Amino acid sequence: MTAFFLRNRVTTLVTFLLILLLGGISVKDLKIDLLPDISYPTLTVITVYENVSPSEIETLITRPVEEIVSSVNGVDRITSESLEGVSIVKIRFRWGTNMDTASIQTREKVDLVKGSLPIDAKKSVVLKFDPNDAPLLQIAVVPTGINPKELRYFLKKNIAPYFERVDGIAAVSITGGYEKQILVNIDRGKLNSYSLSPSEIIQRIGANNFNFPAGNIKREDREILVRTMGAYEKVDSIADLVINLSEGGAPVYLRSLAEVVDSYKERTSASFYDSEECVAVVLKKEAGKNSVFVSDEAKEVVNFVNEEFGSKLKLIIVADQSVFIRDSIGGVASSGLQAIIICFFVLSFFLGTFRESIIVTLSIPVSVLVTLVFMYFQKMTLNTMSLGGLAVGVGMMVDSSIVVLESIFAFKKKYPNDSFKSSMEGTKDVVGSLFSSTLTSIVVFLPILFIEGIAASVFKEFALSITYSLISSFFVSVSFIPVLCTLPFFSKEQTGGGRLAFFWAFREKSLNILEELYVFSVKFVISNRRKVTLSVLGLIPLTILLFKLLPVELMPQVEKAEMSAKIVLPAGSSLERTTEISKRVVDILNQSGLVARTFLKVGYEEKDLIINPKGDFGLNRSELFIGLTSYDVGEDLIEKSETSLSNLENETGAQVLFLPAKDLLSDILPESGEGLTLEVSGQDLALLKEVCEEIRKELSGLPNFTEATSSFSEETPELRVLIDRDKMAGFGLSVENVAKTLRAVIKGEQATRFRRNDDEIPVLVRHRLSDRTGTESLSDTLFKIQSGAFIRLRDFSNIVSGSSNRKILRYDGRRVGIIKAQFSDIKYSEAASLAEPVIQKYSDRKDISILPGETQKMMEKSIDSLTFAIALSILLVYMVLASNMENVGLPFVILFSIFVSGVGVAMGLIVTGKTLNIISVMGMILLAGVVVNNAIILIEFYQLHAADFRTTEELVIAGGRRRLNPILSTTATTILGLLPLLITFGPPSPQGPMAASVMGGLIVSTVLTLVFIPMAYVTYVEQISKLTRKK
Repeated sequence: MTAFFLRNRVTTLVTFLLILLLGGISVKDLKIDLLPDISYPTLTVITVYENVSPSEIETLITRPVEEIVSSVNGVDRITSESLEGVSIVKIRFRWGTNMDTASIQTREKVDLVKGSLPIDAKKSVVLKFDPNDAPLLQIAVVPTGINPKELRYFLKKNIAPYFERVDGIAAVSITGGYEKQILVNIDRGKLNSYSLSPSEIIQRIGANNFNFPAGNIKREDREILVRTMGAYEKVDSIADLVINLSEGGAPVYLRSLAEVVDSYKERTSASFYDSEECVAVVLKKEAGKNSVFVSDEAKEVVNFVNEEFGSKLKLIIVADQSVFIRDSIGGVASSGLQAIIICFFVLSFFLGTFRESIIVTLSIPVSVLVTLVFMYFQKMTLNTMSLGGLAVGVGMMVDSSIVVLESIFAFKKKYPNDSFKSSMEGTKDVVGSLFSSTLTSIVVFLPILFIEGIAASVFKEFALSITYSLISSFFVSVSFIPVLCTLPFFSKEQTGGGRLAFFWAFREKSLNILEELYVFSVKFVISNRRKVTLSVLGLIPLTILLFKLLPVELMPQVEKAEMSAKIVLPAGSSLERTTEISKRVVDILNQSGLVARTFLKVGYEEKDLIINPKGDFGLNRSELFIGLTSYDVGEDLIEKSETSLSNLENETGAQVLFLPAKDLLSDILPESGEGLTLEVSGQDLALLKEVCEEIRKELSGLPNFTEATSSFSEETPELRVLIDRDKMAGFGLSVENVAKTLRAVIKGEQATRFRRNDDEIPVLVRHRLSDRTGTESLSDTLFKIQSGAFIRLRDFSNIVSGSSNRKILRYDGRRVGIIKAQFSDIKYSEAASLAEPVIQKYSDRKDISILPGETQKMMEKSIDSLTFAIALSILLVYMVLASNMENVGLPFVILFSIFVSGVGVAMGLIVTGKTLNIISVMGMILLAGVVVNNAIILIEFYQLHAADFRTTEELVIAGGRRRLNPILSTTATTILGLLPLLITFGPPSPQGPMAASVMGGLIVSTVLTLVFIPMAYVTYVEQISKLTRKK
């Protein structure tokens, strides 16, 4: 193969120029996103049944839906939340399930159960989870001249269309502010005086708001449409509606018994940017679109709107997902560039000339661009995983080129005047070992195809990008590098003189000393085989001990210059009270001097349940986004504000829960970012509540645990209407009549919609405020009976105070209580260890069971899957080595370098303060394919030149001398190439744990490989010789 490229040098160079061109085009057209396209197998069924308690929602909605969807193929787990007025059923499927088919089947099942659900329940909505559905941009809109009450309507009609026209924007959601509504506030006394009921008012308002076609009539030779025109043309038309006739036959107008007001809906939410009330605009992008490009287009719209409508309003970008994506990808790309520069200087030291270093360094961008072409045709995206694979692979890309170059320059001594011959023979001498080492580095990623779960989904593109880069670098090393070595500039001999003569002399002396030290070490090890072997075997228990000391988590946390918090007031708090206390929290945080901006959302809107089923909403709750002055001041902010927030909690009962730093999977996993979670299950709701409260108190007292909450901690206060059925039946009423009348009186009922221009405004009918405030007022609610007379609610019922669970949770058909414990200054595994005694205390009870939350289960499953992948990778490496060497014994000698690398991995993670997570475990899989390369280079030399030496000891010493430089240079470039991923000048890189595990493992394995492999080979040859003599 190399001969072909050398005979056609111009064609080879032109081909590579073409590949460079294609690579440049690929970079331009590759889509950019934070993560690969991860399809988390989850569907959510949401059913709204307004004004119904959680216990009734559980019985009437949740259980029937759970039962019917459990028969869908591929279901792994079903969880549900029954809240006031809404049922949320989450269906998790097994990994690998076709979610399009599952979605269709689930919708079919939900349609089947519709007939058995209450008539008033709204149609169930089935949502497919999309991790890329997180908001791309969150924008705060503050009024600068417009009436704040008109801001939301103005945005909807005049501003939202600009964003909707941006290519790639899937949805524009507007929250906060005021929504128009026409209120019909009924005077109960006047309504009674006219012998009317609320339902009659509602029916008549709705029945008189129609423009209705009556058909066509013929007039001469034309067809004329006949329409009944009765729709309300103005608000006064509603007030002028004739509701009834008086005894004297005079019309009774609606205005005579109710006030009709062109007003706004009763608010359940409010938004504030830096304590100034605003309206929030949330933009979501279409699946498959380039996040960065779409965000840039949307930000151009923001600038346009601010210029065009600056006298009315101002748009402020609160959160921009593309900034984090750009920073993350830019950081990885910058690390890759730094790695190339580092590699150049490292190569210059080990190779001894700048010309050789330039040749090898050139192979990096060429290999990268070839890899990008592969990625483009595979329809991959540029994300933190795929680019991380490239950044990790930068140091590895030069390995093949270094070995080829060293061999070529060694043959130059044999053929000093024939660059073609030296390039040919030099490449031919090492191509076998290069192919083996490249194949072993690639084959370790095959097990990723055989494991399931989040780890496989996340790392597929990482594995592919490294695989493509290694294939590219091998191809470049056996084609491009030999051709470059024949060019006049690179083939000319370079002397060690000039301005850097001192450096070259120092380099030569250092390498000579290192070589002699190495030879001495090999001789010592061979002479003391037994002691050395026992010492090395002692590393195995040390490795196990060190790994047990490592904290474990699913993914490393991503540090950003922002954080979030939840503010929870006592149940039953009004929107106004929650707003007041939440603003005080913001003021306390601002006093720290560490806050750049804040965005506060108080309460909720009904559509929040659809937009974010993971959310936890209520009038007593707020969500606070905090922009920080720097990415590393979050802990300082909490510490500075702790005393004031504690005083506020003692005064008002308001809890401020700072959420832990998120990881890359926070928007994908069900509980990511929620601390330690425990599931306590059982059928007795009262017992569950009692046990959860006991566990919550015990967890709260543990060291480093800052807060623990239970799903039973919060109860909703309520007034219960206890009906005397005998009395009610005597009046000819039913429970349904009573319930619907009370709902119409208190909450109100939409009678119709009033059309104004292109807008439809709901018309809500209910009692005026003074007739629906307090228990006494509620008891005086009037009901019209069959005789036409009116009775009061108090005549057939009692009203008592009580409370109910805010929500009822069910996991796989069993009621559960969820305990969430926040912690600080420790990792997830350490928190789990601290909580273990508390869990064990209750684990023997038969009436309940305690299990870890979803995050811990997924973490354990992912680590187990990746551990299996490591074992399978080692087996595959052995099979490749045995096949290439046609020997079943020698590969075991080489595989030893994998096992000794474990202690280096653990030490690398401990020293750098990294955790054991799926990123660092992925580094171990990568390491399994890399550490054997040095051993392969040595063994390959031993096999090729065994006949040239009298003894095996001379052979291994000569091999060490010959291969020491390329081994050290390839190892140094790989290790130092990873350094920019480990040491950053900003937030830590997500690939930092991987870099730490690979660097630590490679350092230890290289040192031990250089001295232990020669000893092991000598021992192996001696044992084979003994067996041969016996035969």
